[in-house]
Amino acid sequence: MTEIETESLQMDDSPLAKYLEIEQDVDSGGGHCHVTIDSRHLNPNGSFHGGAMFTMLDLVMGIATNAHRAPDRTVATSDIHIRFIRPVFEGVVRASATVVSAGRRIIQVEAKATNDAGKLVASATGSFVVLERRDT
Repeated sequence: MTEIETESLQMDDSPLAKYLEIEQDVDSGGGHCHVTIDSRHLNPNGSFHGGAMFTMLDLVMGIATNAHRAPDRTVATSDIHIRFIRPVFEGVVRASATVVSAGRRIIQVEAKATNDAGKLVASATGSFVVLERRDT
């Protein structure tokens, strides 16, 4: 496995991803993740919080971009449009992302989130800008 392929399987290890316990489905080859809903994910109405869903979709789209960038580059979210389809109150939410277009500077991505029954609960499109990696 090349360095870039290995990187594409790495999960976002940010404190927020860790706190929300969003887990990447490594066997899928990247671009897929899931979360088991618990009290920290709920809004005051008792459903999966929109901010948690946004975070999950942003994260899975970012992971999907990794196979489309050089090892000396990184990506940053430029914009995301999210559509909330139906509420989720319990169970597992799964998300997957697909790169639609990978240019030298901009990578376009689509993502979908489903509930335990496989029904669409949210979808998103995003643009990610390719940047020079800086270790400072």
